[in-house]
Parts: sequence; C-alpha cells; structure tokens
Amino acid sequence: MAAEGSSAGSASPVCPKASLPLAALNVRVRRRLSLFLNVRTQVAADWTALAEEMGFEYLEIRHLEMHADPTGKLLDDWQGRPGASVGRLLELLTKLGRDDVLVELGPSIEEDCQKYILKQQQEESEKPLQVPAVDSSDPRTPERGGITMLDDPSGAAGWSWLSLMITCKAGNVTSRLSLHSVSLQVPIRSD
Repeated sequence: MAAEGSSAGSASPVCPKASLPLAALNVRVRRRLSLFLNVRTQVAADWTALAEEMGFEYLEIRHLEMHADPTGKLLDDWQGRPGASVGRLLELLTKLGRDDVLVELGPSIEEDCQKYILKQQQEESEKPLQVPAVDSSDPRTPERGGITMLDDPSGAAGWSWLSLMITCKAGNVTSRLSLHSVSLQVPIRSD
C-alpha cells in the first residue's frame, strides 16, 4: 500500500510533456477514465466535481448529464477551452483526490503521451523543406523581362512592343477610313 501511495504522488507528472493537448489521450484512456468518473458515489469525486474544477457552469453540467457518457462529453468540450491539457487534467484529478485513477491510468496516459510526441516528431520530419520567407517574383535581370504585364510587371516592355506593332500596322493603311478598322490580334500566351 505504501508503494501505491508513493506511486500516486508521482502519478501527477505522468506525462513529461504536461502541456500536451488533451487530444493526446486516445479513446481507450478516455473510456477507462469514464468508467471511474461516470459512477456517482458519496466517497469519491465524480465527473461533476471535475467539471466544476474545469470551470464549467451549473447549466453546462446539467446539459452534460443528459449524455450517456458525461465524462467523455466533458473531455470533448473541455479540450476546446484555453488551458486544457493532459497536465492540467492530471493536476485536477490530484486536487480532487482521485489517486486511484492516476495509479490505474498513469501508465496508459504515459504511453498515449509518448505515442503523440512520436507522431508529432514524425510528421515534423516528413514536412517538405521550405524557405521561411518567399522572395519577390519580379525579374532580377533584363533578359528575363517579357512582353506582357505578367512577364514584365512594370509593363515597359509590353507597351513599347505594342506601340511598335500599332505603328507598323498603321503604316500599311492607305486611307483614314481603313485606319479605324485596323485591328491588332495578339495570340494569348499559355505559359
């Protein structure tokens, strides 16, 4: 029994990463936690006491009572609130005197935390390498300048080319009337 007592005292920091989000706890741990807390007893704090410690109001707790698994719903609702973490949950269970839960679920919580950390590290290592800042897409050298506004953002090359084409077309026009009917057709570029 003494071993269990010392184990319960050290069960609070079960997960070395106390700031892990509640999402680190898998379904198995959540269901087992529900088995402990869904039972209403006079001698141990149940899910309603945990809800109060988590900051839920009376009407919110009454609403949670309607669910078949109020502890599960409580954890789901709480994980979206600021300050919700695995470490905070363990602190609250310790504060409520639920050392039995900490002793029983401690190894499973530790395992879930380790799995979560490994998964996060794996996802981080699989991300493609990217430069933190995107450079400007403006051409840096004159040979990269094009003839359209997309190729030459300043538009200088495009307008001078267009002006030259209009002048060449107008030179082929014989009368003022045909000057109004001149059309310049430029194919659309697909690049």
